[in-house]
Amino acid sequence: MKLIFQTAAAGLLLIACNASENTRPASPEAGRTDSVQKKTPDVSVVISIGARQLSVLKGSDTIQKYPIAVGTEKYPTPTGNFKFHQIDFNPDWTPPEGDWAKNKDYEKPGSAENPMGRARVIYQMPYTVHGTKDISSLGEAESHGSVRMANNHVIEFAKLIMKESGTERDDAWYTKVLGDSTKMVSVKLNDSIPLVNKQ
Repeated sequence: MKLIFQTAAAGLLLIACNASENTRPASPEAGRTDSVQKKTPDVSVVISIGARQLSVLKGSDTIQKYPIAVGTEKYPTPTGNFKFHQIDFNPDWTPPEGDWAKNKDYEKPGSAENPMGRARVIYQMPYTVHGTKDISSLGEAESHGSVRMANNHVIEFAKLIMKESGTERDDAWYTKVLGDSTKMVSVKLNDSIPLVNKQ
């Protein structure tokens, strides 16, 4: 009889130990995955319409400035908060709705009549930051609402936005894409970049 009680007590002790192990808090490694959460870019862009200047900021530090052309009084550049989300290299051009463009035709990438230049950084179509050959317009209010930059500057700006949005490409990729101005290449940014358009 004594042996039976001892065996039963040992069995109850074993059950209690198992229950204790099953309710033990999970270790810090439990449920861990190798996925990494997206990091919000610390780069932002400010367009000063009055100063005709586009500034790239990293945190609170200005890391780059570019002279620009902005919209006229009749066709103003919109103010407010936006986000860059796509870049078109060697962009085509579809005339937007509006009286000024009603007699304009679609222009292919690389066309001499294409006003988009070598790159178009999109925040809210039809409003973009795009390249131009009309360097004399920089510093002026001469566009139909979009922001113009010199072609070499818009390419540099586009590369910077690509890098800071986690969408970086190597030099060979840029050489290939920019080597053929007649072929448009669109890139959706991995992370959007904040933009503030202010007067």
